[in-house]
Amino acid sequence: MKTYNFKKGLILLSILVLAFSCTKFEDLTDDPNKATSVPPSQLLSEVLSTLNNIGNDGAWEEPQRDNQFWVISFDYYGDQDYNWGAIGFRYNTLSNVIAMEKEAQGLDNQDKYEALAKFFKAYFFDYMTKRVGDIPLSEALQASSETPITQPKYDNQQSVYVAILDLLEAANDQIAIAKTQVGTSDILGDFLYDGDLSKWQKAINVFHLRVLMSLSKRNAELNIASKINTILTNPAKYPLFFGIQDNMMRNFSDEQGNRYELNPSNYGFNRNRNIMGATYLDLLKANNDPRIYIVADPAPFYYDANNPLSLNAYIGAKTGDDQGQMQVDSDAGKYSYPNEDRYYSNFEGEPYIQIGYSEQEFIIAEAINRGWTTGNAETHYINGITGSMKFYGVSQADIDTFLANVNVVYKGDNTNGLNQILIQKYIAFFNNSGFEAYFNYRRTGVPTFDIGPANKNGGKIPLRWKYPQSEFENNADNVNAALNSQYGGSDDINEAMWIIK
Repeated sequence: MKTYNFKKGLILLSILVLAFSCTKFEDLTDDPNKATSVPPSQLLSEVLSTLNNIGNDGAWEEPQRDNQFWVISFDYYGDQDYNWGAIGFRYNTLSNVIAMEKEAQGLDNQDKYEALAKFFKAYFFDYMTKRVGDIPLSEALQASSETPITQPKYDNQQSVYVAILDLLEAANDQIAIAKTQVGTSDILGDFLYDGDLSKWQKAINVFHLRVLMSLSKRNAELNIASKINTILTNPAKYPLFFGIQDNMMRNFSDEQGNRYELNPSNYGFNRNRNIMGATYLDLLKANNDPRIYIVADPAPFYYDANNPLSLNAYIGAKTGDDQGQMQVDSDAGKYSYPNEDRYYSNFEGEPYIQIGYSEQEFIIAEAINRGWTTGNAETHYINGITGSMKFYGVSQADIDTFLANVNVVYKGDNTNGLNQILIQKYIAFFNNSGFEAYFNYRRTGVPTFDIGPANKNGGKIPLRWKYPQSEFENNADNVNAALNSQYGGSDDINEAMWIIK
């Protein structure tokens, strides 16, 4: 029988006590199976998912009804009103952007992640400010800093856009540096461009042009014309898209397509409730646009089998029309629905353009038309139309026929020519790029949006959204000060913000 060696046991106990006395309590309670940091690649993927706004600003979602691309006929499943409520701020996503920067520090691909982080900051600050006006920026996201700020002040919209433009300039500079760094590891987590920094740099600069053109009414204060000209006359420093192959575009798997797109499983449920909008469809009809046969079906009631291409059978519903009568007419087959072959034949889901080549070309055409830079506006106008048509698979012969239409031929660097550019830009935005079609309408008044009883809001298309309710609960003094300085103290969706005054 063994006997216990008291002296040996005492030594062992002393060693254990010493070990535990050198260990912090929180170390003892850490879960070894729980991650204490998140790879920057994982954070990047999360940010990109928010960037695309799928399920919010995606194809056949409510924003595209507000863009007047399509109409819902059955009021049980949705309405056509413009009584907009509050937006959701994007500071949680910006926290992920900052975390991505932090996690990338010290890595050999640090510049790559930091360049994208600057773009994301610009993107989400723009997302918020162009919807409500003034927003927190200079004091935002500092709740966990050494000197915490839990109630950040609101920066006026002009200073917000100065910061956004500075971020985009810096993003382009840093991504150019990152492209020269031989031997650094790939940027992981990028499901849009698969880590292709050249395409990212182009997208950053096209977005830069989008922001600048959105500020066209503030040319004098922000020197917009000069900034656009600087980008367009220095392609070595500011590379842009070469074609639709460079589009920032989200492709979908079967599962994603089934969730977010029209598809065979919801054909019976959606078919006669989703109607092509007249604001959009009538623009296609006016010039015998071949895209009409690709995106829409003829209304069954008016379809003539002896003349299957007759545009008389392509009938869009007006956004402002009463939904009750619209439902009756839809059940009778008197409206055009989304093209069955294109949108209901499979579960793949149509690719969703976030920032596109056609938009770029129309921005350049507008800048030339306005005399803000040199070049041939007609060339870029044609490029924008052609890029959109190629996205839909229109043949080159049909593109050429369309471009030869007397109503489509560019009318010159004048008001008529500018109107043509803006109309074609609107058409190219069909079911992509979030609210950009609306924002361009808000800025220019083109095209004419339909308004009627179903739209509510006193017969007006609103000019903004409301601030989040959480701001009135947690940051009341600052949000109320912002309302007083901008809109006379009222969180009114019909008040004009600084960029469109």
